[in-house]
Amino acid sequence: MEKVRYGVIGIKGIGRAHIQAAQANEQIDLVALVDVDETEVVQVAGELGIGAFTGYRHLLDAGIVDAVSIAVPHHLHYPIGLDFLKAGVHVFMEKPFAIRVSEADAMLAVAQKNNLKIAVGHQYRTHRSSQIVKRLIDSGTIGATLRVLWMWGEFRPESYYHRDIWRRTFQYAGGGVLMNQTSHDVDLICWLMGKPVQVSAMVGNHLHEAEIEDIVCANVLFESGAMGSLQFTITHPRGYSIRQIQGDKGIIVMPEVESLTYDQDEEILVGTYEGPLTEMVTELKGIVDQPAISWRSYGLKQDQVQEKIAARILRRLGAVKRPHKWQSNAKPVNGFAVIMNSFIDAISFGGEPLVTGKSARSAIELINAMYLSAMRKKTVDLPLNSHEYDALYEELVKGKLQVPRFRS
Repeated sequence: MEKVRYGVIGIKGIGRAHIQAAQANEQIDLVALVDVDETEVVQVAGELGIGAFTGYRHLLDAGIVDAVSIAVPHHLHYPIGLDFLKAGVHVFMEKPFAIRVSEADAMLAVAQKNNLKIAVGHQYRTHRSSQIVKRLIDSGTIGATLRVLWMWGEFRPESYYHRDIWRRTFQYAGGGVLMNQTSHDVDLICWLMGKPVQVSAMVGNHLHEAEIEDIVCANVLFESGAMGSLQFTITHPRGYSIRQIQGDKGIIVMPEVESLTYDQDEEILVGTYEGPLTEMVTELKGIVDQPAISWRSYGLKQDQVQEKIAARILRRLGAVKRPHKWQSNAKPVNGFAVIMNSFIDAISFGGEPLVTGKSARSAIELINAMYLSAMRKKTVDLPLNSHEYDALYEELVKGKLQVPRFRS
């Protein structure tokens, strides 16, 4: 089997993780790096003994890659991704997949036409807590889902935006806390809960000078009939973020979420009811009777579940035909490497990456719908009218419409 000739576009920040994951994969031949910082890219490429380019089109013209990672500011995801897909190159896109769902659809259409793979860096799906919650839902442990309560809260000082100016605007970042920090969470919610069909949202800016939002509150209806209440903010010092997913037979509770950014040890509580609520609602005779709940706890000690979670993720890929070696060193599963490995396996052996462009599209559509609902002050049904969102996005970029500011 020939190795996959690989390039990384954008070598700072998360781009470093792409380089490291590519180096660690025995099926990858890392041949080129691209970055607008000529000094940096020449130095790093020189250390690795590979090609250095200051423009992605130069790499395209060289015709030396089969696949690339794209780890650049959000507004460049679509034009760079589309150009490589048109050239017949597989794409591993850093999150978010795109800024607008219309951009995601354009890339997916070209990928399908050219029989190419798209992977997206939503590694939250590989977190041990995410895998356990997914298994609890899919196995029917809590029955049909009824509701989800999801809160993500961290703090970002103004210096965060002074360092990376592009994150301040809709034009370059596509949004604030919703697009930048919590697109991972939106992807995870869609993966766990299924297809969203309706959303009503509010966005605002409480503390920051940037034009983007720093808080989002949304209500979401899913195709299953489950309802969700979501809060995302960068005005909340880390700690006390919570998650609850309730079903007809039980409830999953994460009383204080630690894995807001990285895979962390968590406590997951699972309560199962004495019977399905569809039966309890008629069987309980007292006007305030409550179904009895039996609780158990899942503690995620790293050395106990590391290899089991890794093996389970890989088995789900289906297409994997070569062994993966995992070192058990009391560290969480490297979700980024898992997605990279699945991407290369899909290219080499067939099948699909762990996080496909098609599945990542759901998060972009829901994010766009939240913005549309908040800024147009209306309930939005999905599938989203992409033309309607494109029109809103242009107004946000040009400053004709602005995120509400609530501070004095």
